[in-house]
Amino acid sequence: MNKSTMHIIWKLLIASLLVGLALDFFNISPTDLIHDIPATMGKIYEVALGAFEWGGKYILLGAIIVVPVWILMNLSSLKSKFKRKD
Repeated sequence: MNKSTMHIIWKLLIASLLVGLALDFFNISPTDLIHDIPATMGKIYEVALGAFEWGGKYILLGAIIVVPVWILMNLSSLKSKFKRKD
């Protein structure tokens, strides 16, 4: 086998491992995937929605501080840009 073939096989092995770990996190077995695809998709949707609901409140909480600070920092740089144009 040439070098590029081994590189592709390595990428496929790593990708398969990561997908397998993700499916195990969602408690999905290979037979679940084959026999009941709609229920599997429903389980994935429920877990993803739960993660979004959990993380959403923390994102909003942090944004209360981060966004005003970001605006203040960028306003000062905008002010200096306008002064240079004059």
